[in-house]
Amino acid sequence: MVNLVKVSVIIPTYNRAHVIGRSIQSALDQTYRDFEILVVDDGSTDETLEAVEPFFQHAQVRYLRHERNKGHQAARNTGVKNARGEYIAFLDSDDTWLPEKIELQLEAIKAKGADRVVVTWIQKIENGKRAQFFERQYEGYVYPEVLAGDGPGSYGCMLLPREWFVQIGFADEDIPAAADWDTFISLSKLFEFTTVNKVCVNYYQDEKKRVQDCGSSTARGYYAVVKKRRNDMLRVIGRHGLARHYVRIALSFDDAGDFGRCRRCMLKAFRCYGRDPTIFFLAFTTLLGKRTFHLRKPVSRIKGRLTKFSPRSVRTVSEGE
Repeated sequence: MVNLVKVSVIIPTYNRAHVIGRSIQSALDQTYRDFEILVVDDGSTDETLEAVEPFFQHAQVRYLRHERNKGHQAARNTGVKNARGEYIAFLDSDDTWLPEKIELQLEAIKAKGADRVVVTWIQKIENGKRAQFFERQYEGYVYPEVLAGDGPGSYGCMLLPREWFVQIGFADEDIPAAADWDTFISLSKLFEFTTVNKVCVNYYQDEKKRVQDCGSSTARGYYAVVKKRRNDMLRVIGRHGLARHYVRIALSFDDAGDFGRCRRCMLKAFRCYGRDPTIFFLAFTTLLGKRTFHLRKPVSRIKGRLTKFSPRSVRTVSEGE
């Protein structure tokens, strides 16, 4: 007979033996105790198994492994398919939770009197220091808001009924990046959300990565989601809303050093809603070439000019805070 639990914590991982221990420990330290932890090793080639083995002394910890790397979305799907919990929650293997996260989320569901997708606030930590808080508020039917923005933040901030994840057809394994946003879109189309107004997730950026490669992956993932959701975006948030997405994608490609794709996406934005003066100007300057586009002002200032397009509620904290 299979032992059922209230919450299944799913930790997908790939070659993060050096940090996964802190993630597992943060799940074990939850104040709410009726849970299991499923570590899904997506074909790691490092010492991930050795890093996880000390946690096998805890009955809640289960270890699953893909024989080959299939991608983070596939790892999440494997976790959900093997979960025994009524609810599921995801935790990235380089992030951590605060101890009361699950308890607060279940209390939020109880307070509403019915199931919700429950999200929390997130704090970003760079090199051991708090850098930003992501304080996004989602209540009720938020499909238009999620389509216009990029979602509550990351997989790590949500808890939801397992059957709801099954109902949306699991996570799309063809989305290379921005996968959390794509999943939030699917969920918000069918189900209501609520927010725990407290930071419960530590989102770490400790690892040194090539910014250009990371930026290119993010831009391609963002573009894949917009391409997939284009018709719904036109219907729900209109041509201007879709154009704003193309602008953000264009600037992401430019940050990654891919000016060709930047220009193509900026022209898509212009075709969607060229009457916006900022979109018109940005699209026009891309036609004059890379040097001209960059001479008008640094990319960081371009982004500053476009803050009205940003869906995020982000607060940067000072070093002494």
